[in-house]
Amino acid sequence: MERNLKNKHNLAMMFAGIGADYRKVIHKIPDKERGRIHQLSDILKETYKIDINSYLYGPAMDTESNLYNWLTIYTCDYAIYQWYAARGVVPDYFLGYSMGLITALACSQAITFEAGAFLLHEISQKESAGEGMATIIGFEKEELGRIIKDSRNEGRVFIACENNPYCFVISGYENSVQKVCLLAAERGALHVYAIDSKFAFHTPLYHRPQRDLSVSVETIKVADSPIPFLSSIDQSLRWKSRDLSDELVRNMYSIMKWGDSIAFLSRSGIKNFIEVSLGKGLTKISRSIEDTCRFDTFDTVSKTLT
Repeated sequence: MERNLKNKHNLAMMFAGIGADYRKVIHKIPDKERGRIHQLSDILKETYKIDINSYLYGPAMDTESNLYNWLTIYTCDYAIYQWYAARGVVPDYFLGYSMGLITALACSQAITFEAGAFLLHEISQKESAGEGMATIIGFEKEELGRIIKDSRNEGRVFIACENNPYCFVISGYENSVQKVCLLAAERGALHVYAIDSKFAFHTPLYHRPQRDLSVSVETIKVADSPIPFLSSIDQSLRWKSRDLSDELVRNMYSIMKWGDSIAFLSRSGIKNFIEVSLGKGLTKISRSIEDTCRFDTFDTVSKTLT
């Protein structure tokens, strides 16, 4: 394992999106990287008046702003990647799950840390009342489609992320998402839980002119990435600046096919995956896709490389 990691051997890194709460697990990050997070927090505080240090270490904050959560995940995962890079753990491919794409682009140095934070801030300013997301586990895609239809919410709720053959994210109008979740539970779903998001990401509902990220992307510099990205949308390889800019824009409203991405890389010979986060959500949904692959988290890799 250690030899494979250090020699960049058949390795892809996965970057998670939104929803995790790092406040209970921030202690896992080594002191040096926590110091780096503190420095980055100062940058964010000066620019956006958001203090993620207080959010991470202080008393519970009663905030309805998704941006606190987004910027915290972004900053911590950015620091975690620096920990890997300092130890020579550099992947062959990057994989970004939803807004994890922005984190991955910053880590690849295709965009700066500040540019990534700017994009997250821009996205957060385009909230639309009455939208939401949820994860449903326990049905195949066709079964979930029937549930959406039977609940009379076609056109209001969409399958937004195909995580694996039995795990999906739905996205749409919040009250309609709740109705689909209730019917799914009645029909025997293994798990149903809401995602802390006020946006109908990865659906046609999000694809509106007022939410177009093109203008924001045009204001930042996007460089070629030395490490290719596998698109979670159509499994194309992207590393040129123009293609990465396009990926940032279409990532917001296109359905994600995460399971197809993992399977594609596995067929291409990539057998080692590391989730660059403090959690293991991507690892859980990916293991069932390819049982010939190894999926590691910060917990497992830190024991090997420390």
